Amino acid sequence: MSGGALAGACHCGAVRLTIPRRPDYINDCNCSLCTKRGAIWAYFRPGEVQVEGTTHAYVRGDTPTPCLATHWCTACGCTTHWTPLLADLDRMGVNARLFDPEALAGIEIRAIDGRSWPV
Repeated sequence: MSGGALAGACHCGAVRLTIPRRPDYINDCNCSLCTKRGAIWAYFRPGEVQVEGTTHAYVRGDTPTPCLATHWCTACGCTTHWTPLLADLDRMGVNARLFDPEALAGIEIRAIDGRSWPV
């Protein structure tokens, strides 16, 4: 498979994301937010990801220091990505479910126990 850029979109197509390459791995986090949002995450530096379209963001209120804002399409509601809120966090998450499964075939999916993280 090619190492080139990949394009994905929410269900209605109003939000489009382009990532520079296939991710090295994908995280399937079981924390309360990720499971309810239905996302699995590929990570890139914010400058590497192109996001087009209008999203709405949510910041968890149950953590002492929120570290990210989760975004979704304002039209169809699909989770699209998360952006960092902390200056020292130099990555963002992209919902890998928005990309063609064949384009991501064979990439390791890591089960992450986010439910055990302190809030």
